[in-house]
Amino acid sequence: MLPALLGWHSTVVQSGSMEPHISAGDVVLAAEFGATQQVPVGGVVQYTSPAEAEPSGVEKTRLHRIVAENPDGTFVTAGDANVEVDSTPLDRGQITGQARLLVPMVGLPGLWLGSGNLAALSWWSLLTLFAVLVAVFGDRPSKLEDEDQDDDDKAEEDGDDLPPNAHRSRRWKTGAALAIMAVLAALIMATTTAFSSAAFTASTANASNTFGTAADWTPPTITLNSPGTTVRASVALTAEASDAETGIRSVAIQYLPPNGAWTTLCTTTSAPYKCQWNTASVPDGAYGLRAIATDNSGLVTTTSPTQTTVANTFSIGLEAPLDIVRGNVALAATLNSPGATAYAVRVEYSLEGANKWTTLCQMPSSPYSCSWPTGSFANDAYDLRAVAVAGGISTYSDTTTDILVDNLAPTITMNDPGTPLRGTSTFAAVAADAHSGVAQVQIQYARTGTSTWTPLCSITESPYSCRYNTTALASASYSFRAVATDEAGNSTTSAPIANRLVDNTVSSVSLDDPGTYLTGETTLSASANSTSGVGSVRIQSSPAGTNTWITRCTLAATPYSCSWDTRTVADGLYDFRAILTDAVGKETISASVTSRRVDNSPLRGADVQTVNGTGTAGKIDAGDTLSFTYSQQVNLASVTPGWAGADLPVTLRLRDGNVQGLGTGNSADIVDIQRPGSTVNLGSVNTKGNFAKTKKTVTFSATMRASTITTAGVPKTVVTVTLGAPTSGAGSLRASTTTSAMIWTPLSSVTSTTGVASSVAPVIESGTPDRDF
Repeated sequence: MLPALLGWHSTVVQSGSMEPHISAGDVVLAAEFGATQQVPVGGVVQYTSPAEAEPSGVEKTRLHRIVAENPDGTFVTAGDANVEVDSTPLDRGQITGQARLLVPMVGLPGLWLGSGNLAALSWWSLLTLFAVLVAVFGDRPSKLEDEDQDDDDKAEEDGDDLPPNAHRSRRWKTGAALAIMAVLAALIMATTTAFSSAAFTASTANASNTFGTAADWTPPTITLNSPGTTVRASVALTAEASDAETGIRSVAIQYLPPNGAWTTLCTTTSAPYKCQWNTASVPDGAYGLRAIATDNSGLVTTTSPTQTTVANTFSIGLEAPLDIVRGNVALAATLNSPGATAYAVRVEYSLEGANKWTTLCQMPSSPYSCSWPTGSFANDAYDLRAVAVAGGISTYSDTTTDILVDNLAPTITMNDPGTPLRGTSTFAAVAADAHSGVAQVQIQYARTGTSTWTPLCSITESPYSCRYNTTALASASYSFRAVATDEAGNSTTSAPIANRLVDNTVSSVSLDDPGTYLTGETTLSASANSTSGVGSVRIQSSPAGTNTWITRCTLAATPYSCSWDTRTVADGLYDFRAILTDAVGKETISASVTSRRVDNSPLRGADVQTVNGTGTAGKIDAGDTLSFTYSQQVNLASVTPGWAGADLPVTLRLRDGNVQGLGTGNSADIVDIQRPGSTVNLGSVNTKGNFAKTKKTVTFSATMRASTITTAGVPKTVVTVTLGAPTSGAGSLRASTTTSAMIWTPLSSVTSTTGVASSVAPVIESGTPDRDF
């Protein structure tokens, strides 16, 4: 009872998955788990396993050990007796207590009662009763009791009755024994609040245990048919569900009102899985729809939400054009529930945020459509809305904001690649666009005397350059030019660079750039050719600027590449070159690749990851997380002054790659973390995606916290930033469709717990490239 007074609660263990430390029938006392308490990696916790994670489809209480933390903030659990970890990750919110005290075997009676083992329960009851009776009646009489007994014996010899006190003493002892039994039973049953079903998973190291598989491990399949983008009155909602193993038990169809919770519209148990939705019973607005299928084994599948708009009262909508437009743009308005009323419809425009509206076009009858001649407008950002007028009453659509008009083509200049061109050469151009930004630069070539231009390479990020192996071209005279295309689709072609000779009839050699930062095993590669044949290629390095060359490998055949362990040299800047020796012994030296940094600092960025919350995939919004993982534990005060890792309010800043001073382009928006009045030394992340509109900046309120994960026995610090609502620029957000890997550039201001500065080598996001956020 004392632990109960301290706020602890107890759990009877039902299986042997935690043996040899915890066995079936043991009672584990657990303390409440606070909202700010650090999750005990390596400790035993009590947690709730949701129905969808259980083969039976029923929520259960489990008691397992946390063995690791995942990069996404979830945790890996396992039973001590299990060979493999649990299949479902554990979320912090599922933890209901941390194990504090083990009471062996005391929960066996409750376990026997719950499992119907009446034989064991009966033996325990008899033995316990016997023990209590011995304790009460089996004590040795005191001297006073001996004297009382002598008096009683004498009274009996004299024919007298026993004194009344003797009978009362015996009744009192018998009652006390029964009361103790009742209290023991009550304590066992009343103070045990849960049964832990910490079942075995996969295989087990305890050979004496056996287990079987469920009849159905495959969840059902289900799809919900969209009723359309706009609905009114009564509409049929239809789902299609199937389960090849145990069959469908039920299908529930639900709707999500604005700022509300999912509400079940109907539950059906047989096909067709269909119900009518009387939309007149709910307010107009945007709604989510989903269907949930449950099979006869209890497995559940939920569809992704489908969006629709309820419009039972009259409204007008404007179909939004693209974020960036040029030329003549088609505009269309839609009237919802107009009835028999005749409406005059027009489209109005205003400079972004000015709220000064001017008629753009009139649409006297259905279909309500017109063309917007953006060529007669200044290149700027505009807001649009549609207006329906009847009987002197005007109804306005939602405003479509920040539509960028861009009819101005970009500028571009082709750099002279030089002549003659041999081996792998660099081709580059300089491009700029004042409004929507450069989307792509394509470099083209044409053989002198012809007018057929052929793409040589396409580049989407500044600097607009590429390396091209000219041995793919026949030896001849060529012209080169560049074509720049902006996000609106405007394009400009540079003046050609004419009469540049490609001549690969002599020996040529070039060294591929190994990268700005070199760590661990690095590949060094060269391209070489000679009309007389290549004898060998040597790849060399030198401390930057010293011209002290050391051969790292000698290669006799293609590919001319080798692996170099950078840990064999001191950290610092190095130059690289390749030397071709042809078949007749003549040497050709490549141009040097200079000032490449070897950096094998023990503290460095290990990974950067994002997780989408509950919002739109590919769009940065509230609930998303951004995690920075270091290779070791760091001094958190070096991340931001005075920080120990607890939740800290910060600001996440998202900048379009075309913002002044960045110059990374449309598909390389930049994210960094800020803190009012102080610094956050997490560096910056190139998202490699287009999440903000052109030249826009968006800020979010956010919370930053630190945690520790252990990988291969090495503890590492993970800094996780969880986004809140946008604090500025919300209208400038957009969903990125790019599948790519982010690049995080750490800062050397962050140090390890032993004072080692972090490497500033960029970190590429691990895993399969995705849309992020």
